[in-house]
Amino acid sequence: MTKPATDKPMRPKANASPYSAAWAVLGVAGLGYLGIAFFAPQLLPDLSHGRQHAAETTVMKVSADVETLKASLSKIESDISIVKADVATQATQTEQLSSQVAALDDKVRVAQAQTPAVTTTASAAQPTGTDAAPVDDADGGPAPPKIINSTPRVGAPIETGSVDKKSANKPISFGPAVVKPAPHPYGIQIATDPSIDGLRITWGALSQIHPEQLSQLKARYADVGTAGNPNYGLIAGPVKSKAEARKLCKELLAQSISCKVSDYRGNVL
Repeated sequence: MTKPATDKPMRPKANASPYSAAWAVLGVAGLGYLGIAFFAPQLLPDLSHGRQHAAETTVMKVSADVETLKASLSKIESDISIVKADVATQATQTEQLSSQVAALDDKVRVAQAQTPAVTTTASAAQPTGTDAAPVDDADGGPAPPKIINSTPRVGAPIETGSVDKKSANKPISFGPAVVKPAPHPYGIQIATDPSIDGLRITWGALSQIHPEQLSQLKARYADVGTAGNPNYGLIAGPVKSKAEARKLCKELLAQSISCKVSDYRGNVL
């Protein structure tokens, strides 16, 4: 049996919503872009060039930063090497000075220990006036005392030296006065230090290490600095002539000791 037409369901009409319209517009735009990209790509903007330029700029900036960092690391390594060398040199010099000062202290102690012993021995060997035993003469009796300053007998003639009367009356003539200038004292400056105590330590060490050149010389110190930079020079001397001072400096320079000819001046060290 057939149902009547009034019994069949009615199909609803499709109404276009705004959501569907937006999707339709996007689809048309996408199809248009693909068409232009396929048929006329020259109309589209060239974005790859801008991206490539930005990438190159970034790479160049990073490379420059890396080079700067490498240069900084190299400079730091160089500074560290210089500091290590300075510290090693300072340690070596300090060790040498310490050993030299210790050797000088030992010698001073030995000299101080020997001085009282020598004085005691000399005092024991020298007889006094009360302890000296009288010396006997040949007959066994005591020797008569010797009269050193005796009173002369009254009326005895006084003995004098032999003087020629003729030559005594002659006037004494002297030659022309000759004035000889005093020899100019020369010295050698072998060290400088901002303190006098440092010069004493240096002189003690150098005089012990180089006795052939410095044992016969005496040390003085002279002001060779300025008000802002005080400094004192160690001057050894006196030396007879400038040529001898140059010879001493040549020998000391050959042994890596600073030296220059100078006037023997200053105060006793």
